[in-house]
Amino acid sequence: MMMRPLETDDLDAVAAIEAKDGDAHWSRAQFEKELEGEVRRFFVSLEPESPDILAYGGYWKAGLEAQITNIVVRRESRCRGIGKRLMEFLLDCARGEGCTSGTLEVRQSNQHAQTLYKGLGFEVKGTRPKIYENPVEDAVLMEKQL
Repeated sequence: MMMRPLETDDLDAVAAIEAKDGDAHWSRAQFEKELEGEVRRFFVSLEPESPDILAYGGYWKAGLEAQITNIVVRRESRCRGIGKRLMEFLLDCARGEGCTSGTLEVRQSNQHAQTLYKGLGFEVKGTRPKIYENPVEDAVLMEKQL
């Protein structure tokens, strides 16, 4: 598995995966913004020698905190450890930039993702009511010390 930064040529593919398999419902324009600015870090995961994006994710570097913004694995590529490897990659990048903590929000109903994050050392810190849309749902706040 190979990780590389998100590129302009990836935007249509990433937006299509988000529309089909994501739960945050980011638009293409939101992914395009991830290519800009000094605090944004966004990556795609691919099989070696294949142009197909299997997963993507990113974070915003806010001082000493890495705020994980979005992480999605294509439905047909799930249960292969891709999400775990991508999340470990993001955390390693953040640690390498001097971040001392990682934070994220996850849908309350997304138990699979919460199990993954807890396995990586994230702890539940609280909830934010009705943050998600389509359907409206609370977010679980999680944090990990790096």
